[in-house]
Amino acid sequence: MKKCVLTAVAMGVLSSPVMAAESFTDSLDVYGRIDYSITNSDSGSATHNGKSGTVLENNWSRLGVKGSTALTQDFSVFYQIEVGVNGGSQDKGSNPFSSRPTFLGIKHSSFGQLSAGRIDPVFKMAKGTADAMDMYSMKHDRLFAGDKRWGDSLLYRTAKWNNLQFGASYIMEDNYYEEGDIRRDNGNYQAVVTYGDKHFKSSNLYLAAAYTDGVEDIKGFRGVVQYKIDNLMLGSIYQTSELVNPNKVNWEQRDGAGFIISAKYKIDKLTLKAQYGTDDSGTGKIAGRVYDSLGEAAVIVPEVSQWAVGAEYRISKSTRVHTEIGEFDVEHYSDFDDRIVSVGLRYDF
Repeated sequence: MKKCVLTAVAMGVLSSPVMAAESFTDSLDVYGRIDYSITNSDSGSATHNGKSGTVLENNWSRLGVKGSTALTQDFSVFYQIEVGVNGGSQDKGSNPFSSRPTFLGIKHSSFGQLSAGRIDPVFKMAKGTADAMDMYSMKHDRLFAGDKRWGDSLLYRTAKWNNLQFGASYIMEDNYYEEGDIRRDNGNYQAVVTYGDKHFKSSNLYLAAAYTDGVEDIKGFRGVVQYKIDNLMLGSIYQTSELVNPNKVNWEQRDGAGFIISAKYKIDKLTLKAQYGTDDSGTGKIAGRVYDSLGEAAVIVPEVSQWAVGAEYRISKSTRVHTEIGEFDVEHYSDFDDRIVSVGLRYDF
């Protein structure tokens, strides 16, 4: 009898980790993307690595795992571990991997979710899919600041109520600021309110209003509108940006606004794209390259405008080819004008 009891206990102890592993595996989603483009650039102002000529660009290829596990009827834990897979012309050094979203969170069916780690903040994610050229050299961050991903951060999102949702991001001060940093007078948080579905799965309308206070050295507002009419998808982003870091060149004058408007039209497996945008705040990536190159000699804030057209064709559910053509005009700094012609291949798994 004792042997039977001991055997049953031992089998139970040994099987528990197996059952837990099976439960964990059932919630595990392994995914990835490989996306490369052959891009020709006149000046390198818009390419990922700032190089001109014909380059091979890695459009943020990545590999990750994510999932969730129910703890109780209302509570669940969720996670994501993702790394960038390097190999394109913008990748520096010999490290084959780079940091991307990696976090752990807890979710309640009524009270929302809280996560901690390296997370895309709410100001960045408010953009939805309104940028028709997102991920490529014609994307909106060439005009606007505010899309950096931060480690040591917290993110909270409420549950959706009648398609409304609130979110907030907070960057931990001990990692965001250095000792004696004069930026401490500014904030390190963001907030957003959204309505609808940015992927148009449950609604044909998406709206977002986001505010950032000091994160990425700007105070700013971002408003986003997306609307779907049959196969036509329209989008717009409006953003105000005020640089608040006195260590930056010409910081007091770098204060302004900008917008992009975009359209995508789907014809079976083919999607046609067009976009126009402008910004006069001097805080986006291209303006930053002007200041990095000229320093104090850049006495006038660059005004950057853009037009772009493109297309993508889905060969299969996982594979698509894409192309983008467009120009950036940098007022007062014509050496930084850039013309982009790009052809790429993307594979998702």
